[in-house]
Amino acid sequence: MLKLGIIGQPLTHSLSPVLHATLMHLLKVDGEYRKYELKPQELDKAIASFARDGLRGLNVTIPHKVAVMPLMDALSPEAELAGAVNTIVFEQDGSRKKGHNTDIAGFIRSLPDRFTDRAAEENVLVLGAGGSARAVLTGLIQLGIASITFAVRDPQKAVPLLSHAEVIKQAYQANTKTATVSLFSLPSLESFTGLINTTPIGMWPEDGQSPLTPIQLETLPAGALVYDLIYRPTETRLLQDAKALGLHPVNGLDMLLYQGVCSFELWHGQPVPPNVIPPVRAQLLQSLSKDVS
Repeated sequence: MLKLGIIGQPLTHSLSPVLHATLMHLLKVDGEYRKYELKPQELDKAIASFARDGLRGLNVTIPHKVAVMPLMDALSPEAELAGAVNTIVFEQDGSRKKGHNTDIAGFIRSLPDRFTDRAAEENVLVLGAGGSARAVLTGLIQLGIASITFAVRDPQKAVPLLSHAEVIKQAYQANTKTATVSLFSLPSLESFTGLINTTPIGMWPEDGQSPLTPIQLETLPAGALVYDLIYRPTETRLLQDAKALGLHPVNGLDMLLYQGVCSFELWHGQPVPPNVIPPVRAQLLQSLSKDVS
């Protein structure tokens, strides 16, 4: 049996159990996926216990993505660059545990082809500089994006992120330009071909809010990508406004989906067939509709 799970706190609204239960059902894999709510002080003993109990893998979510890193025997290059672990793989005998970060691959796979195909010409504005922004930064630099500007309330708080960007650029031999700007004094957005929201502004149940006004959004070029990492609700106020302005809105559901698929492939040892993706996405959407109704 493939024994899997997720650790975090809280886990009440996590969609990961639905995602992985659906994958195992469709792929006819005998397994289980459980939720383990852990306090930070319980982490060390719990990880050791999971290794002894024969777990094959864990997803890691807030607030443990950074705290688990020193508990690993090894880290993937992506986990080191992102500075966070969202997936743990235990050796079959429990002797070693390796931390991975599939948020980066999940983000890249969720982007529209027309955006990734011309990555070297894209100039992206990223709202926020928290943990999610670091995964986005790593993915964008890996793609070879022309420039990334972080819009934050306090530009000083983005300084560590910009410093880390230099490490990522060196790792991928990228020439991506990076900068910061105050969220309160944003210039016209006409020079940006993509906008990515990594903040929680607009997340359910405060889903009437938006980090930007329609007046600001309408300065984006026609057809520009507006990506909101939020998937609850599936259409945030930001995405509603972008759609009304003829821009290209994308929510964060596929990032969740693909990071989960990448995790499952690490645990199961086999690629997930493309034809499995649509029914898994449909199941996630069904769960979301129940969750917010």
